[in-house]
Amino acid sequence: MQEFFEQARRILAEQMEIELELITMDTEFEEIDADSIDIVEMIMALEDIYEVEFPEEDIEDYPTMGSLVTALYEYLQKVKND
Repeated sequence: MQEFFEQARRILAEQMEIELELITMDTEFEEIDADSIDIVEMIMALEDIYEVEFPEEDIEDYPTMGSLVTALYEYLQKVKND
């Protein structure tokens, strides 16, 4: 999970052109001015890395980095175990 978070964090920090340290599990996307396009781009980058297609229709249900990363990680584990 930590490695997955770090990967997502690096991608988002690079996209948003902000310091990596500004993104924690508690960071709200609104705090760093990340809109739905930024979030979808981060998810797409993770899809390329992990070779999986994450569901993106409920992204507004995840206001923090931690809530989204946890959901994506759980989905990744489910897909890999099926």
